[in-house]
Amino acid sequence: MYAQIAAKFRGAVPEFPSEPNLDLGLGIKQIRLRMGMTQSELAGDAGMKPAALKTLENGYAKFTTVSNLEALAQALRTPLRDILLEAREWFPGNFFVTKLSEISLENRKRRRKHREDIWFKQKPLVLGGSQITSITPPFAAPSHFSFWLISLGAGKELRDLILPYPNQITGFVERGSLRIIYNNSQELTLFGNQGFSFRGDKTHHFINQDKDNPIQLCLAFSLTPEECIRSAEPPKSQPSFSVGRAIKQIRNLYSRSEKQPLQFSELSRLTGLDEKALKYLENTTQKEQVIYWDKIEKISLSLGIPFSRFLELAEGKDAGYFYHATAHDRALIDYRHFLGVRIKSALFPGPQNRFQIAEMYIDPKGGIRRASWQRKDDAKLCAYVEDGELLVEVGKNRKTSLRAGESVYFDGSLGYIFTNTGNKPAKLLFASCPPIIF
Repeated sequence: MYAQIAAKFRGAVPEFPSEPNLDLGLGIKQIRLRMGMTQSELAGDAGMKPAALKTLENGYAKFTTVSNLEALAQALRTPLRDILLEAREWFPGNFFVTKLSEISLENRKRRRKHREDIWFKQKPLVLGGSQITSITPPFAAPSHFSFWLISLGAGKELRDLILPYPNQITGFVERGSLRIIYNNSQELTLFGNQGFSFRGDKTHHFINQDKDNPIQLCLAFSLTPEECIRSAEPPKSQPSFSVGRAIKQIRNLYSRSEKQPLQFSELSRLTGLDEKALKYLENTTQKEQVIYWDKIEKISLSLGIPFSRFLELAEGKDAGYFYHATAHDRALIDYRHFLGVRIKSALFPGPQNRFQIAEMYIDPKGGIRRASWQRKDDAKLCAYVEDGELLVEVGKNRKTSLRAGESVYFDGSLGYIFTNTGNKPAKLLFASCPPIIF
């Protein structure tokens, strides 16, 4: 059902690119404009025909030769690497803004010149008495994720939800009373300020237990295969508990081929264990054999598989997993002394988390408080303003001003600055993939 809902969001923005790319010409153009050069001057210094440069900058030509790029880099006195990184800023999926209003006609006409503040109007989807708002780009790619805000109507429910792959779903209940039925075998009630995560390829239902008021929750997940992409049926003739069976299951789960398990060499790369040790563990099928549990622990931590999940595979079970985090399990990063920022996680930090959902508070100081970061892990980040005002600057060119109910999704490796431009603390709902390291 997630894929069907995502397809509806995708259909609402037909002009959005279907896969990641970079706008090389626009990156070159922005650097040229900052340096005060005309197209003719840059073409002359780089030894290019003016028409060729114009075609590149206007986006009609998507590629050019390495020699042309090197000549342009020299003429712009900018490293080639920086030109390419700046070009990544202009892919809509690396800076995606949603607002409550339509973009002005004036901004639409000037999309090719200065596009710092281009946005899309939020278009919530009404489904069975509930409202779902996607604040992430309407496309699926391995390095990107989806972040949905859900208002579940009084007494309403979303049933028979399931992901096509065994990817993790992470959620946070902001307010209300939510009952989750997972895999038709586990049932749990969560209240405001509580988080959860589970494997999404098992059927699950979200039910609002409050008959008078809607509840608010958010979900982070990926619609593309992660490392773990399928479930596997355990062999029927093996003993009740087998470490070898669990290793073989992991190789099947992590393989991108439906016919062949993951190669031992690739599993060795993922876990840091040598192939000989891994092959020994897979052949550990007899009760008399020694089991090296330190290696099992390393496999669990390296792959982000809960140890209890490994034991289930060893027992021949495949019931998924479900984690519940109360308000006492939430971790806090307090940067108020240096940056005026507090980050309170929805889940207890750990290697099992693929996503991070948190509440972020940015204090004002003299009307403005700035916090600057740059992720080193190619993380994608999403910020939704719940209260206050926020100026977000990403990379060297992209920026947007947000108020309550508006959001931005961007590539954290480009570098970013959050500025509280109001006179009261700004409160954000913040999501990250991979998670923040606490």
